[in-house]
Amino acid sequence: MAKEIVINAEKDQTRIAIVEKDELVEMYFEGPENERTLGDIFLGRVRRVLPNIQAAFVDIGQKSDAFLHFSDLSDNLPLINEFLSAEHPEVGTTKITASPHKRIRRHRPLHGRRRNGAGQAPKSEDRQKRSGSRPTAEERHRRRSAQRRPAHTANQKSQGDNKQKQAQPPVSLETLLKPGSSILVKIVKEPISNKGSRVSTDISLAGRFVVLVPLGDYVAVSRRIQSYKERRRLRALAKSLLPKGFGLIVRTVADGQNAKALDTDMRLLLEKWRRIEKKLQEKAQPPVLLHEDVSMVSSIIRDLFSEEFEQILIDNPRLHRNVKNYIHAVAPHVAPRVKLHKGPEHIFARAKIDKSVQEAFESRVNLASGGYLIIEHTEAMHVVDVNSGRAGKGLSQEENSLRVNLESARAIAKQLRLRDLGGIIVVDFIDLRDDRNRRKVFDELRREFRKDRAVTKVLPMSDFGLVQITRQRLRPSITTTSTSTGDAVTDNGKPAEVELAVPQDLPKAVVEKKKDPRRFETPDKVVNRMEKWLERFRAARKKGPLSLHVHPFTAAFLTRNVPSQLTKWSLKYRLRIHLVSNDDIDPMKFSFFDRAGNDITFPKRTAKTDGTPRSERKDGGPRAVKPRTPPRKQGRPAGRPQPKKAEN
Repeated sequence: MAKEIVINAEKDQTRIAIVEKDELVEMYFEGPENERTLGDIFLGRVRRVLPNIQAAFVDIGQKSDAFLHFSDLSDNLPLINEFLSAEHPEVGTTKITASPHKRIRRHRPLHGRRRNGAGQAPKSEDRQKRSGSRPTAEERHRRRSAQRRPAHTANQKSQGDNKQKQAQPPVSLETLLKPGSSILVKIVKEPISNKGSRVSTDISLAGRFVVLVPLGDYVAVSRRIQSYKERRRLRALAKSLLPKGFGLIVRTVADGQNAKALDTDMRLLLEKWRRIEKKLQEKAQPPVLLHEDVSMVSSIIRDLFSEEFEQILIDNPRLHRNVKNYIHAVAPHVAPRVKLHKGPEHIFARAKIDKSVQEAFESRVNLASGGYLIIEHTEAMHVVDVNSGRAGKGLSQEENSLRVNLESARAIAKQLRLRDLGGIIVVDFIDLRDDRNRRKVFDELRREFRKDRAVTKVLPMSDFGLVQITRQRLRPSITTTSTSTGDAVTDNGKPAEVELAVPQDLPKAVVEKKKDPRRFETPDKVVNRMEKWLERFRAARKKGPLSLHVHPFTAAFLTRNVPSQLTKWSLKYRLRIHLVSNDDIDPMKFSFFDRAGNDITFPKRTAKTDGTPRSERKDGGPRAVKPRTPPRKQGRPAGRPQPKKAEN
């Protein structure tokens, strides 16, 4: 399969595209508004512990407190707390027990299990009571043997169990997580909308070939390595390199690598951990960032690049040099595949994915058969609606529905992967009467989702034609949008325009100005006017960076989402747009300036403007037309005296 990585690096943003068979399948971007925080390690402070929801909130210095679920607590959490409380924190001096997972007592429901004063009732007795039948001979023999057993034997056994429990006393979660205490956490899911990051106490450092686990004391090999002989070789190799006090996980890309490659990668990770220990030894007060993971480009190269990729195309010379040096260090034989893009043509246009990049931000996705998809985002889930459109000429209703649904299933799997949509997704397919056809659509979805690296679960189609999908979500989607909960809406769900009362004693000109609907339109309509201007600008084949001057309130509205509206415009129209806030501009108006500082919002104007429409300007309005003088009647010219009649 032909694969390549295309990287577009600009001043304020970097975009990474994964291409398979000349089709865009994945896309990532990184900039000042959405910096990558996945994998960062913090020394946080526990804010609240809520046993009723099995979670705690941790302050790590971000806008919102991080969410720590009890299921994300590692088994070696007592060892981590002991490591943090040491005077000189160092992994090599912390004693690791043989089975640390037995030291945590988790509160789990019994799920209906019957318990009495002596403990849980035997299953045979429960079965007997439910069925009402007599016990079998084997059960009667077991019961008589238990009755004949000496009492001191049972007491000795119970005493032995108590001694074993005293050797490893269980520790409750309330003891490990106390409000105000310090805790070492790692971000496993980036913040989305108003929700904070999700963190875990399972601390690890990922490299190219191995993953270093402090206080782990175990060796594991990736399950994707199928060969038993290779797995055994890598396990033995990792055990020989394992440092004291650490665990090691061998990654899939380590298949076929020698000891030198694994040892070099592990030593780099050890140096990173030593820097973390040094920060902890300085007694830094939480919250503090201990380790910042690599950038988005480095993580993509580290985790995805393999022998299957034919090339890495980069349009930035400096980034090209850094990536090539890294590839030359870890895999010298594939370093020539890193290429630099030169020329006036955009790098996405050269890779023939420019149209796919624009379609990734559209809510409508057209299908080859004539049907189309509508993808919408709500607070709780993503919703996909399948429409037949003009497809299916000459086919029966069932055949047409099946054909469109199968094509939609392939397109949905592709769009979810491309847009990185996570959480709950509900798909409304066209109704199918035959159960076999429903099964075909379900199988097609599962087959397409096997290509996705994210963990995805699909439920069969319901009687209403709905398919429920859950997809792993680690970062915000590239098309994530959030709506303000305080906006007024009309009956049809659209934002309502604000109407203000006009005093009766104002002059007529002022009243007409206040009644101008443009002055009280919603921010969404202002954004729509900006986008229409950009469409006309690109339709005229104009290029170059632009500066958008708006009121600070409008600027906040444009940058409130992740990604922001400016980011979407930059990706859609391939323009660099710089936002400038100006208090003197009306909140409902805007101005675009070119590189030279000329106002190009309206044609044939170079002076600065505040975005006032041409029809409202004194110098740009329609010229006053003088009323035409009615034509004179035919006859003697005016002003000449009429001749007198001759006298007889």
